[in-house]
Amino acid sequence: MKTAFVKKAAATALATAVAVSASAISAFAAQEEEVKNELYKTSEYLLTQNPEANYLNDYALGAIVSGAADESFKESYRQSVEDALKENGGKLTYTDFYTGETAESLMFEACAAIVLNKMGVDTSDIGGYDLAKVIANYDLSLISNPYHLCEALKAARLTEANDEVTARLKDAIMSYYTDNGETGGMDYWGISTDNNGVFIEALAPYMDSDDAVKTAVEKSMKYIDNMKRADGYDSSETYASEYGNADSTALALRAFVAVNDAEKAEEAYNYLMGFKSSETDGAYLYAGADSAYAAKDAQTALLAYYDYLSANDKEETSSDDLTESETDTTATINTNSEQTFESTSESTQKNNADNTDIKPNAAQTTDSNPNTGAETESIAISAAALMLIGVIVSSKKR
Repeated sequence: MKTAFVKKAAATALATAVAVSASAISAFAAQEEEVKNELYKTSEYLLTQNPEANYLNDYALGAIVSGAADESFKESYRQSVEDALKENGGKLTYTDFYTGETAESLMFEACAAIVLNKMGVDTSDIGGYDLAKVIANYDLSLISNPYHLCEALKAARLTEANDEVTARLKDAIMSYYTDNGETGGMDYWGISTDNNGVFIEALAPYMDSDDAVKTAVEKSMKYIDNMKRADGYDSSETYASEYGNADSTALALRAFVAVNDAEKAEEAYNYLMGFKSSETDGAYLYAGADSAYAAKDAQTALLAYYDYLSANDKEETSSDDLTESETDTTATINTNSEQTFESTSESTQKNNADNTDIKPNAAQTTDSNPNTGAETESIAISAAALMLIGVIVSSKKR
């Protein structure tokens, strides 16, 4: 009788652990869905500003990922890249609005590579041209805007460029870095939250392999931290104010996502929502008025945050599936013999002990998980269940 009660209690504790874990995952997925909805609304708004389905449309990536762009838009975008490459000898060009001059654009080549990659298109053969090679062959001495270099480095990662190309782009970006002692950042018409957000997003993946990059990113993050205001993030120390703005808050969010700081990313996201227009769905405010420029920065931030949440949700779901599988095995104590119960419990304890040296992904730790409370509760209950089993087995052996 006592044994039956103990087995039932252990099974109940394990079932509770699974239920709480599933609840944590649901909360995480709900946040992901909320961000995707905001991305959709912002993309819909921006498509009213520019509905053209070609590589010159800055809003294409967010529109495609969110679902605001339909299949016809996607195919037209891909076709525009292919046609332009064929017409211009393997280059994507841009005509300057003010000067009327047309030249090859590394920025649009990089953006096209990123968009097509997101669509699942093979960028190594677009009308017979390889976008990775197009980017690799660009003469970087022609670049005077580091934003283009940052986008190119992101594209190089997606297209698996070789180390030489990556190093060349990293060095070119780092040439814009200025160290101010405690802080620093990408100096393009001065250092700003906006500049640093783009700089950090491009270079953060290389922090572990490059000490100079690591130092630069960390000091650039400190600069952004110093620009925090009560309502969001301000742009720069040079033109500091007591208020934040949508654009700088959006770029700060991108930086926090890049360095895997979930707590600050969620906070910046909530600040960004405070700059939404109350009159136009999907629009964001600049100086109190609806602004497509502010909405564009918001779109890029929402896109980065959505991708971040989506990736971590998949990792959490995969981990949860494994936990449920192990729990199902252990839960056979309700129907198996007393010997099976002891064997299963000992196996579970051994597996738990064997895994104590495994370090969790940074995005799954309690310091960086947006749902820290729910996740901690799940872990605590799971641990309690295992402890209960251990006590039972120990008692039986004695």
